[in-house]
Amino acid sequence: MRRANRQLLLLALGVGVLGIAVYAEIERERTLLPPPLTAIDLARVQRLSVECTAVCRSRRFERRADGWQMLEPYAQAANAEAVAHLLAIARAPVRVKLQGNAVDAEKLGLAPPLAVLRVDDVAIALGDEDPIEHDRYMQVGDTFARVADRFSARVFEAPENEIANELAPAPAATPAPRKE
Repeated sequence: MRRANRQLLLLALGVGVLGIAVYAEIERERTLLPPPLTAIDLARVQRLSVECTAVCRSRRFERRADGWQMLEPYAQAANAEAVAHLLAIARAPVRVKLQGNAVDAEKLGLAPPLAVLRVDDVAIALGDEDPIEHDRYMQVGDTFARVADRFSARVFEAPENEIANELAPAPAATPAPRKE
């Protein structure tokens, strides 16, 4: 075998080994990720609602063939990006899982909760913010958790911000009169 071919073969082998090493590292890091708050498949969700007590206004959404529709407080098309941000809460990574028997739900702001996010039939209660870590206390069923609070602005914002921006089609340009 000629020297140039041997060097190309060794180089290709080295690239292959490095590719396998990178893939193995990505998989290792994936296993170290914190578990999500719920196991809900967001692509299959049909109904979403935000139920508020005093901090925000309640609203309901439904997935239809033409996209997400806001049902309450306005019956209009919903902004898909805003709904996606609300849905992402269901898959938010849990920082700390709290032991249910040692939790005082009232002290965490979960009895009653500030808001309840219902994703199909799963209720996610949102409580107070942790004063030190700035995480949000949440409850799903009997599970209490502390989740990085990157979403409360979306939950507590006005429903008007979640309405789709349907721009009216621009009028057709009229041709300028011809000068002869």
